[in-house]
Amino acid sequence: MKRALMVVVAVAAGWLGLVLHPQPLFAYTARQDNIVLHARRPFRAATQPLLDDVLRRVSASPFDDRGRVHDVFLCDTPALYDALALWAYKSGGVTQTLANGHIFIRPYDIQRGTVFGRNGEVKNGRPLAYFIAHEVTHAMTADHIGRWGFHRLAAFQKEGYADHVAFARPLDWRAERVALIQETPEMNPSQSGLYRRYELLVDYLLERRGMSVDQLLAWPLDRQVIEAQL
Repeated sequence: MKRALMVVVAVAAGWLGLVLHPQPLFAYTARQDNIVLHARRPFRAATQPLLDDVLRRVSASPFDDRGRVHDVFLCDTPALYDALALWAYKSGGVTQTLANGHIFIRPYDIQRGTVFGRNGEVKNGRPLAYFIAHEVTHAMTADHIGRWGFHRLAAFQKEGYADHVAFARPLDWRAERVALIQETPEMNPSQSGLYRRYELLVDYLLERRGMSVDQLLAWPLDRQVIEAQL
């Protein structure tokens, strides 16, 4: 019994060690500035444009610190992602950022710039560069305001700001506002898996209300109050 327990503890410790330091599982790396991609198969020609695109997106955030390295682990099988993403393995999500800043991505295709979730290729205008930039923004935000400060923010602040940076796009304000008023399916994050509702609220606070990013993320905000104002 004691020996079996020791084996279980050893296996658990080995697994936790790989979660915290998964580099031994990923033989190949590609780096541009402070973004480091890790993969288990050789990188393709499209890797450099991908890295450039990620850096272009995250550079819009005042939290962008090129002295802080972001390690992104590209998992080539669902099983590998499930093993390394901890509590996210049961979710329908395709990415996860751990407390230590490590970013894990579900199966991907760099040439096509796509990610594959449990139900196949992820579309809705969200390429691989978007997903990496979204998670890097989470890591940058947590670095800037602290892990506890990040944890206590409302979901619309965390996810909306990450999408605001990762999409790097101007919103069609009138169309998005109409979609919110009409409660279209894509404006329901739990149904669609999209953060368009949250991105609109963040865009409203930053672009229409003139908040700074620090003000936006200084403390938890009431989503319903913001929506009523919008």
